[in-house]
Amino acid sequence: MDDTRQAPRLPSPDSWDRASTDETPFTADALLPRRFTNDMDIEFARIAEDTRLSSEAGPSDLAGELARRNCTEVVVGVYVEQPGPHATPENPVYVSVQVFAFPDVATAQDAHKYLGDEGGSWRLTMWSDRDGGGLAPSLGKVYRSYRWRYSWRVHRYLTVALAYRADLTNDGSIGPWLAAAARRAAVSTGPQNHHG
Repeated sequence: MDDTRQAPRLPSPDSWDRASTDETPFTADALLPRRFTNDMDIEFARIAEDTRLSSEAGPSDLAGELARRNCTEVVVGVYVEQPGPHATPENPVYVSVQVFAFPDVATAQDAHKYLGDEGGSWRLTMWSDRDGGGLAPSLGKVYRSYRWRYSWRVHRYLTVALAYRADLTNDGSIGPWLAAAARRAAVSTGPQNHHG
């Protein structure tokens, strides 16, 4: 009888691909960092967060597409640029982040294509912090300002980050700052923030 012992095998990297093996709570604290620093050394802090129904993520056709992919809730966070040597404190950059969870990676990839290639994320609700805490949909003026979108998928989670400046400028020269903020906000989210 062979009694040689084998070292325990590490979990398969695709174990995250199944909802049944993913124990990350679907909460802001599990999926969103409290702070992040973008590639321009500008720090951002989370100032509001919540879990909302996916029907609040955008207009009815977009909400219908999310429901068809079995996405019922969305984790939402709002970040604001912090004062510093490279920041613009008089007109800080805001980033509205939404994290969607899908049953598996294939569905998340399909949703990523829909929200990216087909432009669905431009119709996503842009959230802002409201007085007294909590979240509120941003006013329509934000959609007319210059803004930057970045989407990111890790495992079955899809994140879409939308960045804009507080003065709602239409000056395209702000593009690199918004791009850096949206990208870092998106790639900083996901189950790696869960330390439970």
